[in-house]
This record gives sequence, C-alpha cells and structure tokens, in this order.
Amino acid sequence: MYILKINSLLVDGFPLILCVFCWLLMGLGICWLYYLFQKKKQKHMIIFGKKANSIRHNIVYKRAGYVLLALGFIGGFLPSVLILFFTGEVFSVNEQGPHPMVDTTLFVHIPLAILFALLAGFQLWSGDKKRQKKTHRLIGWIAFGAVAVGISMSGGWIWPILNDFSNGLDSPTAGAGVYTILNGLAIAINASLMVFYAKKGKLAKHKDHALMTLFWTMDPGIHRLFMWLMRLLCWECWAPENTGDMGIALAKLPANVSLIIWALVMAYYAGRLNKIILINASGQFFLWLLGTMAVIEIYMGNTLANWISVVSVSLWIILIFMIAFYFIIPRKKLP
Repeated sequence: MYILKINSLLVDGFPLILCVFCWLLMGLGICWLYYLFQKKKQKHMIIFGKKANSIRHNIVYKRAGYVLLALGFIGGFLPSVLILFFTGEVFSVNEQGPHPMVDTTLFVHIPLAILFALLAGFQLWSGDKKRQKKTHRLIGWIAFGAVAVGISMSGGWIWPILNDFSNGLDSPTAGAGVYTILNGLAIAINASLMVFYAKKGKLAKHKDHALMTLFWTMDPGIHRLFMWLMRLLCWECWAPENTGDMGIALAKLPANVSLIIWALVMAYYAGRLNKIILINASGQFFLWLLGTMAVIEIYMGNTLANWISVVSVSLWIILIFMIAFYFIIPRKKLP
C-alpha cells in the first residue's frame, strides 16, 4: 500500500508538479525582467569591452561545459558504459535490464559518443590557448566527425528509424523516435554552424554553437542521469510495469527543464544571452511541452493537457520576448 501511494505521487502526479514548478520559474523570470525594465538600469551587466567580454565568455563557457559533461557523460552515460564493460551487455535504464534493441548501429554510436565526450573536454580546455591552436583545430575536425557520424546520424537518425518505428508510426516507441530524430537534427545544425563560423573567423558565434552542440549531445545523458536518480529514490516506482512503460518519457521532462535553466543562466553570466541561445532553449521548451502534454493526456485527460499547453506557451512567449527586448535588441553588438 505504501509503494502504491508513493507511486501515485511520483509517477501520476510528477508531470503536473513539474509543470507548476516551471510556471513558477517563468513567472519569477517575468517579474524580475519587469523590475529591471522599471529600474531602467544598464541593459546588460556584462559590457566591458571586446577583450573583457571575450575573457568572460571563455571562463563561463568552459565551466558550464565541464558541468554539462560531468552531469551528462559521467552521471548519465558512465554507469551504463561500466555495466557494458564488466558484463558485456548493453544496459537499458528504462527496462532496468538488458537493452531489448541492440544492433550494429548502436555499437557504432556508443564508442563514437564516448570519443566525442572525451574530445569535447579537451576542446573546452584548449579553446583559448594560442599554443594549442593547431591541435584544437585538428581535434575539432575529429570531434565533428564523431558527433556527425556517431551521434547525429547513427544514434539520432538511423537507430530510431530502424527500431523506434519498426512497428509503424503508431507503435509505442514512435514518440521517442521522433524526439531522438529532432535531437539529432539540432546536433547536426549546431555542429555545422560551429564549423562554419570557425572557418569565417567569427569565434564568439563558433563558441556559442560549439556549446549548443554539447547542449544537445548531453540531452540523452542528462535524461539518463534523471532516470538513475529516480530509481535511487524508488526503484520499484519507475519499473516499466508500474509506469505503463512511461518511465522514459517522465524522465525526459526534468532533463528538458534542467537544460533550459542551464542554457539561460550560463548565457546570462557569459554575456551571451543572444538569439542562438534562445532558439536552442526554445527547442528544449518545445520538446518539454510535447512530452508534458503526452503524459498528462494519458494520466489526466486531453482537456487538462490543452490548458497546460496554452498557459505554458503564453508564459514562455512573454518571457522570451522580455529577454529579447532587454538583453538583445538594445545591447551593443558583440562579435
């Protein structure tokens, strides 16, 4: 009986509780921005000149990138990698056992994803070091190949097409497949723009897209981190048979929210709260909203899901427009 009560609170009520939390955060953000507008202070606290902005940009991006790697790669992926190393089996956190859909594509994805994470750590360290310029460029091309082939193509497109849609568009895993394909598309776009701006010599935008590439590649890692944390809290509650096999969808929601918070806070302190960051954060918001509507529709009905959609979109649009008018439109143009 105790487990059933915990299960009802953690599982059935979880998406609604998280949604209210998001509304509270967006409301606080809107109130804070309104306060700044009323005070008519300097439009951005970090405008000290080109050199100072670049230093601040580098410091914050390095720290934020390492945090994301620690949470996504070490916290999310590493436990499964260690299980694979010691047992020889690909472990599924959602199934709480051996992965049911293992194929050649997955074995291409896993080592290249590990390689990219390691190379991304090196790139964060070497990015502003003149002595490492040639090495940084070489490692950057290798990392681009790893993320393009191993993550965006193999893990993001080919694997879900072969597995998530194996039983048609109406299969229970089709929603996860759509999410994964969109994630792979976001990785491909940001990685391509990262290279484009590097070749153009626009290093500030290059760094923006490099960090946003990491932002999207660590999405599945942050997802797995929350799946591990949820199971530490209550292993039985999140078992497939106790969630209607929705545990994987429920864990996506706090991952989306955490990435949005990380992106906005990181960009604010780096002095780079620009349209690149806002577009990517909005992509995560869109995925969070789709996931929230899907699980709430299943647990609580279509009417409540629609109302949640209207309120959430309204708050997000107000917040984004206020951020844009305060930090982007009036601010001095950065490189």
